[in-house]
Amino acid sequence: MKRYKFLLVAATLFLVACGSEAVAGDGSEVFALRASTNLSAIGTVGQALSYFVETVNERSDGRIVATANFGAEHGSQAEQVEMVRVGALDMVVASPGSGLGPLVPELASFELPFSYTDNDHFRRVLYGMESEVSARVEPFGFIAMAGQSQGSRHMLTLTPVRQLSDIQGRIMRGPNATYVQMFEHLGAGGTTTDWNEIYTALQTGLIDGAEASPDMLHSMRFQDVASYLTITDHIIANVFYFFNADWWYALPTDLQDIVRQAAHAAATFQAYIDDVAQTEALDEMIADGVEVIVLDDLADWIAAVAPMEAEFRSRGENFDSFISAIRAIN
Repeated sequence: MKRYKFLLVAATLFLVACGSEAVAGDGSEVFALRASTNLSAIGTVGQALSYFVETVNERSDGRIVATANFGAEHGSQAEQVEMVRVGALDMVVASPGSGLGPLVPELASFELPFSYTDNDHFRRVLYGMESEVSARVEPFGFIAMAGQSQGSRHMLTLTPVRQLSDIQGRIMRGPNATYVQMFEHLGAGGTTTDWNEIYTALQTGLIDGAEASPDMLHSMRFQDVASYLTITDHIIANVFYFFNADWWYALPTDLQDIVRQAAHAAATFQAYIDDVAQTEALDEMIADGVEVIVLDDLADWIAAVAPMEAEFRSRGENFDSFISAIRAIN
C-alpha cells in the first residue's frame, strides 16, 4: 500500500479544503449508510468504496454510520440496484449501463466504442456528466455521483489479431448488448458469456477471445489460456455511486456536503490506484508470455463501428440528447 500514500494524502487534503465540518455530541439524528457493490473488495473500485466509507465515518463525527458490502453478499448487481430503489440499501456502486440501464436505457451510451481520446478525457466526461446522470435517474428514486473509470479495454485472443480482417468470424465475449453490437460491426460474432465462465470458454475454444482492461484480465488469469493482447482501447467501462433519493434528501445539508466530498475524493483515489493497477497488470501479463499487438489499421476499426452512434441516437430523444451532452465534453 506504500504506493498509494501520495493519493491518500491528496484525497484527504481535498476533503479538508472543502471544509464541511460536522458537529459531535449535539444529540442530532444518526443516519445509517448501507453501501454495496457486486465488485470485489480488493479491486480498485472496492478499495475506493472502503476509503469512502472510512472517510464518511470520520468526517461525520458519528452522525453517519457507514458500512459496505462487496461481491455477491447482497446478490447480483441488478438485485443490489433494486434494493437501493426500495430502500433496503442506501447506496450501490453500479455500472450506469447495465446497472441502471433497464430503467434509463440511454446510460448505455457511455460505452459507445472509440468515444474517448484517453482515460483522462473519459474521466472528464464522467465528472461533467454527473448532474445529467443524476437528473435522469432521480425519477426512479436515485441520486448519482462520483463516476469512476474501470480502465481502457483491449482484446485477448487465442490466436493473433493484428488487423481488422483477423477478427472476422471470431466469437468474442462482451458483457452486454452494446459490446455484442460492436463485435458484429467489426465482423465478429458476439456473446455475453458470464464473466466467471470465460476461462473455461477460452480453454475449450467455446469463444475465441474476450475483452476487458488489463487488470480485469490478469485478475482472472485469462492469459494462461489466451496469449495475444491486441491494444484497441475500444471501450472504457465505468461505475457511479447511486444513492437512494429519499435517504439523500433526508440528510441535513452539511451531511450531504460530507458525503458528496467523500465520494469525489474516493473517485480521485480510485483513479490513481486504477492507473497503477492497469500498468502493473499489463507488465505482469507480458512477463507471463502474452504478446502485445499494436494495430496499424486502428482507423479501420473506428470506421467500422462509427454507425453505432447514429443507431443509438435513432432510439429516441433521450439517447440523442444524452450522447450530445457526452460529445460536448472534450
